Amino acid sequence: MSTYFSTKIKALRRSHELTQEQMADIFHVSPQTVSRWETGANYPDIEILPHIAVFFNVTVDELLGTQQIAAEENAKAHRRDIRNLLNAGNAQGAVAAARNAMKEYPQNFDLQSHLMHALCTANAEQDKDEIIQIGEKVIEYCKDQTITLWTTWLLIRQYVKWDMKEQAKKLVYSLPAEAYYTQELTLKYVLEGEEWLQNQVMRIERFSIMFCDFIGEYMQKATLDIAQKIEWSKAIMQIEHLTNQICGEEVNHITSAFHHVCIAEMYCEAGDAEQTMQHVELATQDAMHHTHQMDQTTEEGNNYYPWPTSRNLCWILWEDHLMKSAFDFVRSDERFGRCFDKLKENARQLQQP
Repeated sequence: MSTYFSTKIKALRRSHELTQEQMADIFHVSPQTVSRWETGANYPDIEILPHIAVFFNVTVDELLGTQQIAAEENAKAHRRDIRNLLNAGNAQGAVAAARNAMKEYPQNFDLQSHLMHALCTANAEQDKDEIIQIGEKVIEYCKDQTITLWTTWLLIRQYVKWDMKEQAKKLVYSLPAEAYYTQELTLKYVLEGEEWLQNQVMRIERFSIMFCDFIGEYMQKATLDIAQKIEWSKAIMQIEHLTNQICGEEVNHITSAFHHVCIAEMYCEAGDAEQTMQHVELATQDAMHHTHQMDQTTEEGNNYYPWPTSRNLCWILWEDHLMKSAFDFVRSDERFGRCFDKLKENARQLQQP
């Protein structure tokens, strides 16, 4: 039985202007039992459910939220389909799937946000007006902060791409500011045991993502020599590796592959053939490890990335990176040839869900 019952029974009791004691008398239970029903700590025996339903003139299905649960599971399946299509580089298919889902659940803000994401990935310029309309609607009316923050971030990115800097800036300043003396940094003083540990792990993961993003942006725009760029790139990898260890997560081989191939290109510029080859080989290992994993997603549709192409990781590394003229520096190296050929042999289209 779900938590929908506890919410429903409390609302029904209040709508009938009953106290917990009065309701306990009606159904021959203790007030503490009614209290546990309403907090979700306990549920009625199955024999009493029909009596509760008759008294409040509702069905047992309404009490249990059966239809609502089924609808949410169906909406979750739609979200998973959309994410799988994005994961396979089929943005147009994701748009079609999202539009189909919206016909069934036109008021579902999460699905609206997924449609917006698919449109941004597919052809943002063509669907500019629709993207803005969806984004503004979700931000204004959705009460789920996770959805509104994600949608705001998407819209800010699109505004920047469309050179609508003032609109982007207005949205940025509407977001909650990151500051000291906030819940983020003070929860550690009031939590204990396993709850404290889980909180710390979650904060470390969240802030390390932000920190690495800040470093990456700094590297792109600051005036750095090639040795400094290599050092900062390796620092990002070390932070991500440490965070994975703390959070008990496996290595993200997509991210790792791109880090290694970019560092390899930097070492080409620095004229260090040995370091170049070490990172080309590491990037190739990551790609091979992830060849099949890119076709998969979790039951919830997580661990996905909205690829703008249906090519797999091997293909992207081979064609978009190792074909660059920068790698002419090591192109005659036997080790480079083996990596190049292995990536090319394993290049293929991502599987469609």
